Order: sequence, then C-alpha cells, then structure tokens
Amino acid sequence: MPLLVDDQPLGSSPKSVAEFLQRYPKFRESGVVLTSKPTKAVPPHGLLYIGQREMAVVGPDDGQIQVMGTDDATTCHIVILRHTASMVTGMAHYDGSGLAQATQKLIETVMTVTGGKQWGRLELTLVGGFKDDKGMSEELSVKILDVFNKNPTDVHLVTACITDLNTRTDKGVPFPIIYGLAAIIQTGEMFPAKFQDRGPDQPLRSARHFTGSEEVLNIYDARRKQLVIGPFDYSTMDEIDLLCRLPDPIIREHLSTSPVQEPKHFEASVRAALVQIRDCPDPLKTVFKGKGRHYKKEPDGKWTKVD
Repeated sequence: MPLLVDDQPLGSSPKSVAEFLQRYPKFRESGVVLTSKPTKAVPPHGLLYIGQREMAVVGPDDGQIQVMGTDDATTCHIVILRHTASMVTGMAHYDGSGLAQATQKLIETVMTVTGGKQWGRLELTLVGGFKDDKGMSEELSVKILDVFNKNPTDVHLVTACITDLNTRTDKGVPFPIIYGLAAIIQTGEMFPAKFQDRGPDQPLRSARHFTGSEEVLNIYDARRKQLVIGPFDYSTMDEIDLLCRLPDPIIREHLSTSPVQEPKHFEASVRAALVQIRDCPDPLKTVFKGKGRHYKKEPDGKWTKVD
C-alpha cells in the first residue's frame, strides 16, 4: 500500500506542500507543538550522531545507544522511521540524493532489526526544510512524500513538520526553526536538539558528499553494535589546494544551498572536509586499507576504534 495518514492511503502524491497541508491541516497543529519545544543540548553519552547522506537503525536492547540525532539541516530533511511493536528506530539525513534507494534500505533495515515481529506498524516522522527563496526545501519535501508513497510497504505518516511549518522570519529573511532533531530509542520521544559531539571521522564522512557520492550510507551495525565508517571512495576535486585556501565568506557563499541560514561552524566543517580530500585523495588505500573503520561506544560517551 502507499503512504497512509490516519489509516487511509495518501492517494496521489501532492505537488506542493500547500496542497499537502490543504489535504491534511492536522499537521499544522502537530508542527506547532514540535517547533514550540525548546532545543536541548544532547551530551555524547549514549548518542549516535547521523550526518548528511547517512542513516542508522537502532533497537531498544542496544546497551550502548539510547539516543539518535542529526543537525545542520537547512534545506535538508530529517527522517525518522519507528516500528511501534519492537521500538526499533531508524533515522536518516536526506539532502535529495539517492532517495528511493535510501528509503528502501531504511525500511528493510528497520524490519530486519525488529527480528520479524508481525504486529505493530511503521510510523514516519519528517522534519526539515524552510521557505527558501530557491524552493529547494519544498522540492525535497514533495519528493520524500512521493518516494514513501510509491514504496509498497505500509508506512503511517504521523508527523510532517516540513518547509512551510518549519519556517520563521527574522527581518524578512526566512530561517529554519528546527535545525536538529533527537529521538530517544526506548520512548520514541523527539525534540529539537544540538549536539556536543558528532562522533569520529567527521571530515572523512563529509568528504564523501562533497565529491558527488549520492548513496545514503548506513553507518551502524545493529547486530555488532558498532559504528562503521566505509569503506568508500570519493573523487578528487579540481583545484583542491585553492579550495582549501578559500576565505570563509567565499566558502559560505558558494558551497552552501542556503548561505545566510547555515550555522556558525559551517566554514570550519567544510574546510576540514576539503583538507581531508586534499591530504587523502585515495581513501580506499590510505584510510580504509580494504576495510571499514569500526568504533564502539564507551560508557563515558567516547568512541573507541575497534581493530
């Protein structure tokens, strides 16, 4: 069946967020509830952070991970898929690349980790985007709804705080209300969040989507309870030395879909990814050496590399 709202099929996919909200005004109310929640700082203890073009699925019996989260979403969207019987929860950070494949992988992985429970249902939460001048957020909102609607698996949409519903204005300039979101595995509680730690290998992880890789990677092995980075390759970039030396204003203006709305650490994160590409142009040989980089979560919140 297609995507369901209040146990009824969505029918034809909406062509705009306005059309979607006209059909389902209830999401306006739930959007206000979510955006009205205070933003909480999430410590590293028990946290699994998901970056752009990444996903992860965690079960309630995981002794290391209690919270999943992602942030820095401007035009990007945060996707949470939760199985109500098993409490298995998946999270993904979509930027528009590889949507159909990522959605299928997310659904399949959640169902695999449930261990074959036949009762319960899959509930979907979508958060992100804002009323940007280029309309990129709305385009992504509509595409995500369409991808889930075309997937044969029954998925119940319970929250859609997207684009129009996630916008505030400051002196006439639109900004996202929620940049980051956290989900507690055991309870299913979700709240706006910022994160004190984003886990290991961040420049390496960011370098992948800067060079054109469209795959949304699953970064967590739920069976072994380990964070797994790679192995993956990325292409080199022309004039990489010059790019690494670009001043901050140029990086913000030309390497973002929404320069004004990016967080303060945007330039530093981009520069770290560019340096990673420059210094390790062949990661399969110099970084991964034929295998992924595995980490386990320690009780103090730190990640320890597993040989």
